Amino acid sequence: MVIETAEASPSLPDPTTVSFRTHRLTNTGSAAAVWSSVGATPFTDSSGTAVATISVPAGSYTTVQSDGTRWVVKPDSVSRRVFSASGVTDASGNVSFTFAPAFAAPPKVTHSVETAITDVTECRVSSVSASSVTFNVRRAPSVVILGLSVLQVPVPAAGVTVHCHAVGAGQGV
Repeated sequence: MVIETAEASPSLPDPTTVSFRTHRLTNTGSAAAVWSSVGATPFTDSSGTAVATISVPAGSYTTVQSDGTRWVVKPDSVSRRVFSASGVTDASGNVSFTFAPAFAAPPKVTHSVETAITDVTECRVSSVSASSVTFNVRRAPSVVILGLSVLQVPVPAAGVTVHCHAVGAGQGV
């Protein structure tokens, strides 16, 4: 695995010397990283075209494997954008996550909730865009009336940890 975090021009080894070696080129920087290697056209991109360099967008990764002649981009890994983070809800039961850099379109978002609250808890997406997502968490406290447990009107759940996972649209979750 090779991780590029700076605005540099990284390079892979000669693909003829490392047959069948695989590298995951990960770009955690804020701009595209352009990878090079030995030879006039050392890469075969996802469309099968021989190219001199491979560009990995910010916040993405691409997997390449040497076929003994060139670095071949693995078709299932072209610029897959993934975002994962955790946050704690505020007094209104809201928690927001900002995608940096933003996705090209609103991503597919999933979540899970981690809490010590024993009341019925719900978490929903209240807004999503290419640059952020906001979740709202509510709890429904219960009371016992004449031996019957009755749910009250839902109220905001403050202090709840929400785990967010976002994947670029069309890439699956």
